[in-house]
Amino acid sequence: MLLSKSLKFLLVILLAGNCVKAQNVTPNKGTYDGAIGNNQLILIADKADSTILKGTFVQNRGKAVEESHNFILNTSGKKPIFQSDLYLGKMKTSKFYSTGFEGRLTLFNGKRRFLFWREKVDVKFTQRPEVEVPYSQRYQEEIFPNIEVKSDLLYGKAKGYWTHSPYSDEPYITTLSKGLIKSFNDPTLLDLKLDVYYPKTDLFKNRPVVMLIHGGAFYIGSKESACEKALATSLAKRGYLVASIDYRLGFKLTPAEVELSAYRAIQDANAALRFLAHNAKGLGIDPTQVYIGGTSAGAVASLNTAFMKNDERPERILEASREGRLGKIEESGNKYTETFNIKAVVNMWGAVSDVTLIDPDEKVSVLSIHGTADDIVPFENDYPFRNSLMINRLVMDKMYGSKPIHDRLQILGFRNRLVTLDGLGHEPELATYNTLNNWMDTISSNVSRFLYEETAPDVFLPPNQLSIPEQSDIRSFYFEVNNGSLVQISATGGVKTKADPSDSSVIWFKEADKKELIFVTRNKFEAWNRKVFQVKTVK
Repeated sequence: MLLSKSLKFLLVILLAGNCVKAQNVTPNKGTYDGAIGNNQLILIADKADSTILKGTFVQNRGKAVEESHNFILNTSGKKPIFQSDLYLGKMKTSKFYSTGFEGRLTLFNGKRRFLFWREKVDVKFTQRPEVEVPYSQRYQEEIFPNIEVKSDLLYGKAKGYWTHSPYSDEPYITTLSKGLIKSFNDPTLLDLKLDVYYPKTDLFKNRPVVMLIHGGAFYIGSKESACEKALATSLAKRGYLVASIDYRLGFKLTPAEVELSAYRAIQDANAALRFLAHNAKGLGIDPTQVYIGGTSAGAVASLNTAFMKNDERPERILEASREGRLGKIEESGNKYTETFNIKAVVNMWGAVSDVTLIDPDEKVSVLSIHGTADDIVPFENDYPFRNSLMINRLVMDKMYGSKPIHDRLQILGFRNRLVTLDGLGHEPELATYNTLNNWMDTISSNVSRFLYEETAPDVFLPPNQLSIPEQSDIRSFYFEVNNGSLVQISATGGVKTKADPSDSSVIWFKEADKKELIFVTRNKFEAWNRKVFQVKTVK
């Protein structure tokens, strides 16, 4: 019996000790909503240890701009002390938790009642739940170190001269003369192949696809060309699936044959896209989010693949079609019928034969990169191969380079960007025929940024909302999210009035030098975006 009473006494002591410990818990860092007396406050605690909670607070009384006040809550003594310029006193019957606190505060800086009695007010604060945002750098940074390459996938068959003629250090005229001998032969049935680059460890199955088309005047080049290979690797490391294609090359030296060689490239690009769409599930891609691009002739093919319709084909091609010598754009290479949607084109020192090819209803975004001293493909409007002793005028038509393409897109209001490389010539990224120089970094960064912007969600917010009078009432910001959904809104130099991640009501700190409204968004491609708007308060 005595032993039993002793055990009960020991249990009471242990429980009492646990209660004391519970009372000594200091709340965590974070944002707290609550009140001191009748005044609604928001606390932002940026420091917390075993005895101190420290930070700033603002009054939540419906005003958009407030002065912030420093506070310290000291829990080390028998009676915790709350210190600030507005409230100073000791707390009685206080309770502290990791996510909040409450009690009754005797205000030392309040009016005395009678001779000794001071005003007492209730205090209660609750921490807002912390929202974990698993922000991803997919498509923005090279987050996948290991790339897998599947080579020589057969995407179709078509008649032509050849499909693969790697660059060499020989002058182009020498290469051309060697090829002319081969082009005297009749076209034969050729295998059309592509390489696929993708992140080796990526399990995501709804990626945008990028298709690259190499350059070489529709005469030389290959899918393993240095620029295409570097771009494909870099983009795949960012999370895209990238296809680099071979296509039919070669022509007889007549205007009709030169034009036909470009048309064959457009047909082959279309066949490759149908192949990718047909195999979309196995490849883990979304065929409604296709980007195509290339260098030189590959850029010409990319632009025409995106914008040319069958009834817009050049007259020589239409004539050959009427005579039954060739089919429509989509009638070559393979029998796949799956559809795809080209959303953007990367035009690297390319051109078109007619800028009116770009119709007002074709909402395709375009990035153009071009050297102003390009003597092969004109930056403005001129004949290709300017230094060919006038031979170019006998077999080629004038072309519209990146500058007039950009001007046309501007007039139509298409999303586009022109990166002008002042004083640089054709293939500015090459030190030799197979060696890249430092300009490749500039080209790659512009391409990856443009495609990320095309892939990621975006936020539109009318700019007139970003100038806030100091005496105005709190109001929510109007905004729209395009190509995705909102994850979270936060503020720098202010505090949101509610814990709701999607609420945009903010109390701004009057004295803060930097005030920012920050939107985090995401979409079905697992593309995340963080967009920051600068806010100003005015008297």
